Amino acid sequence: MPAVSAVLEGPIVKDKLSYIVSGRRSWLDLFDGLLSEENRLGLSAYDYTAKLSYDVSPATTIEAFAYGAWDNYRLPLAEGSREPVLRWDNQLYQLRLNTRFGQVGNTTSLFYTSHTNRADAALFGYDGGGYLSSGVRTLNVLSEFSLALDNMFSIRWGAKYSHEIFDIASLDDDQLKSRRERINQYTVFYDNHIRIRDNLYAQVGVHFVGYRPVRHRDYYGIQPRLSLRYSLTSRDLLFASFSEMQQFYHFLRLETIALPTDFRMPSIDGFKPRASEHIELGWKHFLPGGSIEASVYYKTRRNVIALKPDTYWIEGSLSGYIMAGNGDSYGLKLFFFNNWPRWMLQAAYTFSRSREWFDEVKELGKLPSLYDVPHQFNVAVSYKLTSRSMLSLGGTLHSGRVTDDSDSFEFVPLEQFRRNRESVSYRVDAGYTFKKDFGRSLLAFRCGLYNIIGNPTEEEVLSFYTIYFNNHLLPYVGISFKF
Repeated sequence: MPAVSAVLEGPIVKDKLSYIVSGRRSWLDLFDGLLSEENRLGLSAYDYTAKLSYDVSPATTIEAFAYGAWDNYRLPLAEGSREPVLRWDNQLYQLRLNTRFGQVGNTTSLFYTSHTNRADAALFGYDGGGYLSSGVRTLNVLSEFSLALDNMFSIRWGAKYSHEIFDIASLDDDQLKSRRERINQYTVFYDNHIRIRDNLYAQVGVHFVGYRPVRHRDYYGIQPRLSLRYSLTSRDLLFASFSEMQQFYHFLRLETIALPTDFRMPSIDGFKPRASEHIELGWKHFLPGGSIEASVYYKTRRNVIALKPDTYWIEGSLSGYIMAGNGDSYGLKLFFFNNWPRWMLQAAYTFSRSREWFDEVKELGKLPSLYDVPHQFNVAVSYKLTSRSMLSLGGTLHSGRVTDDSDSFEFVPLEQFRRNRESVSYRVDAGYTFKKDFGRSLLAFRCGLYNIIGNPTEEEVLSFYTIYFNNHLLPYVGISFKF
């Protein structure tokens, strides 16, 4: 994204109090004036970051952090209208204390987050004015302790409390509505790293979670974690891991852009928490300048959600068009990296399948999920022209995702539900990098061509850029100087 930004950092009190402040503004809306109306994107974005750090003593530090971001999308719903029709706001404020008592370290944080998604009511055909809004505000308190005894034994334990306020938007009964839900969540966790033998390491942990909505059913869970690492030789490592997770939030995006009417639901109204168990086995071989890695995994998934086929969600209560079921995923991951005196090569391939099944469409059996991408391949090779410069060529090849879209406004027939995929996506890029030190200063220059040949997905094109040459070819240049 083209943007202008500024960063300022330095000491306020030497060796005691320091600060960093940054701000950024996108140029997308400024470029829109140079484009024809059908190619204008109408987006503008602003954000800032600020941090203060105070060293109370050699063992204690206090930090204060703030972040804010605003994204606006302008679509002329009326002649001469300049008001944004979509707005996304994100805020984060944190106060953190880091301290140490002998061999015991502690980090205690108090932080507040706010995420809001608003849309002009006229976008949904309502003339009354105003905005439809959804979002979540969270107040969190976290205290975490750690203890390390040489390189043989270390533990981490602590507790967290969260109070969440959800504002959930809907179009029920042809009316713009919003409901508020309050939820308390408690977590106690313990994690232990143990060196059993010189060549055998173990990590054992468990999370105890209490999820307590104010007006709905409570949920409690125990989430274990276990991993083992065994050094077969000085260059070969075997590893295995198992973990169980719970997530208390369901989300389905209904359009290509995030709207407040998207299905956003905490684990209330009968929507049980999503749960999964993940097991993975792997091998890693260390090369003189890199490594080779291979692993296989299997993951169960419970209480996944999806839109029912043959329904149009905007006709009424959205929750009536949601079905819940189970799923699984499995795959193979391969990775290679090596750095020679002149050349550098990195390559990765993943075969993965993600499946889901639902009682409402039991006759369809196990269906691919909307995130099912069976084949993913990435490769990049670089040649070091000098000690300061490098030329790189890279490519990517991905299977197309499952789509339920049709070429018209008609429903997809039940027998075709999740049977269609987007085309295979591929891309070839090239880049040049130059870096030079000037004592304490650093100059970096990057340029290249994005998508020399290829067919990036429509989602990728819409999400990342709007100005390009033929076939979405995008040149880029970046210059930075640090002093």
